[in-house]
Parts: sequence; C-alpha cells; structure tokens
Amino acid sequence: MKEAQIENFLGTRKKRKESPEEIEAKNIIEEIKEIIEKCIKCGMCKSLCPVFLTMREEYLSPRGRTIIMQNSELNEVLFKCNLCKACEHKCPLKIKVWKAVKKSREAMNLKNKQLKGNKEMLKNIKETGNPFGKNPEKTSKLYCC
Repeated sequence: MKEAQIENFLGTRKKRKESPEEIEAKNIIEEIKEIIEKCIKCGMCKSLCPVFLTMREEYLSPRGRTIIMQNSELNEVLFKCNLCKACEHKCPLKIKVWKAVKKSREAMNLKNKQLKGNKEMLKNIKETGNPFGKNPEKTSKLYCC
C-alpha cells in the first residue's frame, strides 16, 4: 500500500515539474506586475501614444495594454506597441509601460506564443539570411536602404 502511495506521489511531482523556460516566464510576469502595479489608470498616457492616436481603440492604448498585463494575459495586442516611450513621458507616475510590454513579449516567446509572422521571419533569416525568405543572390530587388 505504501509503495503505491509513494509511486503516486512521485508521479505527481514529475507532472508538476516545470521547464526552465516556464519558470523564467513566471519570473518575468512577476517583474511586469511590479512595473505596472502603481498604474492608477488615469489615461494621460493615451494623449501621446501614436498607436492609440491612429487606431482609436482603448485596448491598444498604454492603459489598455496595462490592464491586459495586470490580468496576466499574453496576447498579440502587446506586439502592437512600438516601444516609443511616449506613454512614460506623459505618465504622472513615470510608469515604464513600454518596458513591461517588452518583458511581456519576452515571456510570450518563452511560453512559445510568438506571432506567426515573427516565427516565419526568424525561419527565413536562419534559412536565407533575410527576413523575406528569398535568397539575395537570386533576386535583383533591394529590400532595404
């Protein structure tokens, strides 16, 4: 009887064992919460955010992204920030929302939740040396300036 209990316990422990990436992602999520915990959601950050000024969607504003991160959600909205730091300049508490967004992206990568386009771009760079997936010797087009 005791042997079965021990085996059951050990089996449960093995199932709960987390990978180093999962542990690192959890630590990063804790760092994110520390960065944004002081946010009072006043909305002053929206007035300079180029993404919000263009799209006019609350969830794309720094305040919207902060709410998403406070709920520990990691989704593609976090890739719609251009990390320009305008929100920090307007914030009365000087909260570094851009830094939290950057860390959220890192956590997404560790949890293997990258965007499909980013995965494709990285694959193309590894295979052909450029993000477009075309061999530069076989094309006459100039892709960058």
